[in-house]
Amino acid sequence: MNIEAVYLNHQSELQFHLTRIVDCPEIAADLAQESFIIFFREAKKQTIDHPRGFLFRIAKNLAYDHIKHRKVTENYQQSKEQSPPSVSDFPSAEKLVSIDERLTAIKRILDELPLRTQEIFILNRVYGMTYDETAKELGISDSAVEKHMAKALLHCRKQFKAQRLDQHDH
Repeated sequence: MNIEAVYLNHQSELQFHLTRIVDCPEIAADLAQESFIIFFREAKKQTIDHPRGFLFRIAKNLAYDHIKHRKVTENYQQSKEQSPPSVSDFPSAEKLVSIDERLTAIKRILDELPLRTQEIFILNRVYGMTYDETAKELGISDSAVEKHMAKALLHCRKQFKAQRLDQHDH
């Protein structure tokens, strides 16, 4: 694989795609550059069968991470401006442990799903993408997204139900 050709063939398309996601050409340029750095590093370690798809997946993940970070930062800034926090604003140690345990359980349950199903579930439930947006993003049909989501939700429901029964048995 000619890495220079991958860069030349996809750089402007990738930057345009990222600009649509993050809504800022400068940030898109930075994310595109970071995407290529990660891509080149991975290309040295493994054979990449679909360079464009692999590159765009890296870029999309970086863009979503950027958006998530930006939202967290904005929410934090807004909450700081509204009122100074009091001790009662912070969750107790027990509550933090409970939240952490639930997140660990959810991650374990999601890890049991095939990667494509995980990706679709996360795009829909974490990033709030519609089925149609998810289908377009991944280049698959709406019905494929629906099937993956049905599979993911059924799996999660079964696992949560099983965990609740286990907790009641103790």
